[in-house]
Amino acid sequence: MKNVLLVVAPGYDAPNAVAYALGRARDAGGGLVALGILDPEAHARVAATLTDSAFVGERVSENLIEALEKEQRGLVEAQVRQVAEEATGQGVACTPLVEQGEPSEVCRRVVAGHGIGVAVLVAEKRSWVTRFLSRSAPVRVPNLPGCEVKVMED
Repeated sequence: MKNVLLVVAPGYDAPNAVAYALGRARDAGGGLVALGILDPEAHARVAATLTDSAFVGERVSENLIEALEKEQRGLVEAQVRQVAEEATGQGVACTPLVEQGEPSEVCRRVVAGHGIGVAVLVAEKRSWVTRFLSRSAPVRVPNLPGCEVKVMED
């Protein structure tokens, strides 16, 4: 039995990716693993940017980091819970997980430990103009040995 991994992004709804992952899990006769990943460095980057720009002082930035971490954890936990409820409502077994760490490493660990056959990752849907003008790098797809990776724009 192969399970399906759905990586949930904090603060970003992805109904098409959820529906796709649930359909794949149901078709394979497996379960769904809803994974929320907390990036421990994201908050420090935001606080450093604000401190460097003189928007906040060093002491305030420590409080800001704590507030950002708490907010992100709450968002991720709520989204994972929502996916788990939807899966249960459709008769698909779901394992909700919230992990902290570098996303590729966390995904590799979860794939190996939960019998994952398909990993569903979400990429932000952007217009062609935004993609043309954007300087950001394309989505980096982690190397997940033995696992099909499906990137969905939602």
